[in-house]
Amino acid sequence: MAADRSKILKIVFSLTGIAFTGLVMFAMFGPDHCGPSEEDKQLLTTLNNIDEVVQKGGYIKTVTTERGKDGHDDFYRFQAEIVDEKGVAIGKLRGGRVEGFGTMKPRILWYKTPGVPEEMPAYQGRGGRGGGGDRGGRGPQGGQGGQPDQNK
Repeated sequence: MAADRSKILKIVFSLTGIAFTGLVMFAMFGPDHCGPSEEDKQLLTTLNNIDEVVQKGGYIKTVTTERGKDGHDDFYRFQAEIVDEKGVAIGKLRGGRVEGFGTMKPRILWYKTPGVPEEMPAYQGRGGRGGGGDRGGRGPQGGQGGQPDQNK
């Protein structure tokens, strides 16, 4: 009888410890840490306030992010599909964000036919069309790349 009581007390004590640990974990990581982070909410708000998206009658429901690929934990890339009021995809956007600082202006691709997704063209860099040698992708006329500098 005393052995049974000892086993029951051990079980009750173990279950109480597990319940207490669960309660502590819930308090640490519970309701505040479920769903999108404040950073993700800020990004979604920023993207839905882009003039071009608003003017075309679009909005973004969800954003997909990629973190840590550039070796910087505070910088991440994102992409999202732009839909109209009926939920039909009308475009997509891609860009980057520095956490806690700001969002870069994203590249936007508007679909020629609503509901028919298209691939985003490859990124050309800041200068646009490339060329120009050591001018960071810009040609001799300041952005009209592709033409060699004749003065070298």
